[in-house]
Amino acid sequence: MVDPSVAGLRFGQKVTSIQGRDRGRTYLIIGFIDEYYILVADGVNRSVLHPKKKNRKHLSVSTLVDEVIEEKLTSGGRVTDEEINSAIRRWEEKAEEGEISLG
Repeated sequence: MVDPSVAGLRFGQKVTSIQGRDRGRTYLIIGFIDEYYILVADGVNRSVLHPKKKNRKHLSVSTLVDEVIEEKLTSGGRVTDEEINSAIRRWEEKAEEGEISLG
């Protein structure tokens, strides 16, 4: 497993697919395979138990990170699909209210 700091990415970081059938879908990073591939989940279509393997080049990376999820994954804990889905929905609601800029 690759050290996430090498790739400049963090557990719980928000990413959006820019290539493939899932283009436009928002995910959180839940794992790292190597310097090119990461595991992502959205808690609905892609669960924590069956994450999607994505090439890093096929993702748009946000600066937003859910720190609770990051802490759990960094310490070897488990996160639930509900936690991931909740984090994504919170960011979407804030974006609709104009509180954050998603780039």
